[in-house]
Amino acid sequence: MKRLLCIFLVLMFLLSACTVELNTTGYDTESAINNLIDQKVQSVKTANIEELLSILDPRDQELQTEQSNWLMDIKTNTIEDYSLELIKLDKISENEYRAKLRQQYKENGKNYELEYFNKYTFVDNKFYDAGNYFEVLTKNNITIKYTAANKKLAEDIIEDMNQLYGENINIWGLTPKRPMVIKMFDDIEELRQSIKFSMWQCAGWYEYGESVKMYITKSRSSKERIKQVVNHEMTHLFTVEKSAGNLAYWLSEGIASYYETPENQRAPSQLVKDMNINLQTVGELEGIELEKLEGQQQISDYYNNSHLIVAFIIERYGKEKIIEILNELGKLPSFKGTTSENDKHYRVYLSEVLPKVLGIEDYKSFEEQWKAEISKL
Repeated sequence: MKRLLCIFLVLMFLLSACTVELNTTGYDTESAINNLIDQKVQSVKTANIEELLSILDPRDQELQTEQSNWLMDIKTNTIEDYSLELIKLDKISENEYRAKLRQQYKENGKNYELEYFNKYTFVDNKFYDAGNYFEVLTKNNITIKYTAANKKLAEDIIEDMNQLYGENINIWGLTPKRPMVIKMFDDIEELRQSIKFSMWQCAGWYEYGESVKMYITKSRSSKERIKQVVNHEMTHLFTVEKSAGNLAYWLSEGIASYYETPENQRAPSQLVKDMNINLQTVGELEGIELEKLEGQQQISDYYNNSHLIVAFIIERYGKEKIIEILNELGKLPSFKGTTSENDKHYRVYLSEVLPKVLGIEDYKSFEEQWKAEISKL
């Protein structure tokens, strides 16, 4: 009886030890992730990019670029009272965790709150922040990162995305150095806050060195609309890489708008009939900070005017001149940072390159040509 009692006590001790070990492991994991969250909050409050980069998954260069640009936006805008709270933590695999987070901040007196899922990975005996949580689908040249709500949609469109990729290779004459990664958000506010806190809500986004990001849901978008949004952002990926990132904001958006669908590739006189637009000169357009616009008409005017000017260049000088402009820009030294940060430099580059490629006297001559075209439209 005593022997049985001893065996029973030993078993109870072992079971107890196992339970303590499991609880400790769970506690350590949660503590490690909470530490990462605290570090992110601290890096935001101090605008310390190096500290933020140190907690990110070192294998994901795109995430490093995205978060660096994200924090730079916070650093240069009036973002206050930033906080990040762990609500729930799930173990997805041996080295991967999904956390539900609550993010809050204040901008220009307005409070924002967002609950979203974030991924944390365990790499080389250390936990890292791996960014917004997505499932992953890869086929040929395309990787789609999607939320659970968009699983079927990702599977349905990946062939079309590969086809668009091939078409863009043919148009632009290059294969991008980095993989084509598309992040599909099903929450437009999560998309916005993952790009820039100061940004207005948009359907898609691409910045040099980042992934293509887009807001897509099956219930809100047809397959053709999805292809249009993706092709706009994919055009950015190719043209920005071809120009080594030295692409003026208006020209970048104008080219992407022109090439996003075959229907958009028409002369200005045809395009303007379908636009509700306030026509602008090149100077007026270049004086606008797109990311600071608030009214939908102003935003629409920016894209439509950029589109029309690109259509004007193509109609008068030919599509090959767009390729030549990008090639010449690509030979110039690149700047670190986002398009909005460096647009003043890119406009100087364009003022030097465009007259040379088009064979005209100077940039002012081009501006006068467009003014004359406006009078006709």
